[in-house]
Amino acid sequence: MPQRLLPLALFASCAALIGLWCLSRTAHAVAMPPGNETIAKSMQQMNDALEALSKGITAANREAALEELAKFESAVIGAKAAVPASATKVDEKKRAAFVADYRKTLIDALDFAAAAERAVIDGKYKDADTLVRNKLGGLKSTGHGKFKTEGGK
Repeated sequence: MPQRLLPLALFASCAALIGLWCLSRTAHAVAMPPGNETIAKSMQQMNDALEALSKGITAANREAALEELAKFESAVIGAKAAVPASATKVDEKKRAAFVADYRKTLIDALDFAAAAERAVIDGKYKDADTLVRNKLGGLKSTGHGKFKTEGGK
C-alpha cells in the first residue's frame, strides 16, 4: 500500500471499530440528551462537505474531494454517537428501535461515503460523483424525513 494511502486506511479502520462499538452498546439503555448540539454540528459539517462535493468529483479536485469525504465521515461518526431529540416523541417501547434505525441510517451514509472515497482513490471519479449525488443525497432526504424534528431541533 502506498504510504500516502496509509492515513486513509487507518481512518477507515478506526471508523469501522467505532461503528462496531456503538452497535454493541445496549439499545434499550439510551439516555435522552438535553439538546441536539452534537447532531446539529455534525449535520452542518455533513451538509458543508456534500455542498463542496456536489460541484463534481474529478481528477483535478481529487485531493479536495478526499478531504471533504474524510470530513463527512468524521461528522457521521459524531452524529451517530448521539440520540436525536425526535426520539423523545417516540413511544418508550419503540424508542430503542427508533434510535437503532437512526444509527443504521448513519452507518449506511458512512458506507456510501467510504465507497465514494474508494472510487476516488481508484480514479473512478464518475462513480464517486454518482454515489455522492444519488446515494448520499437520497439518504439525506430520507433520514431528515424520518428523524428530524420540526424546526430542525
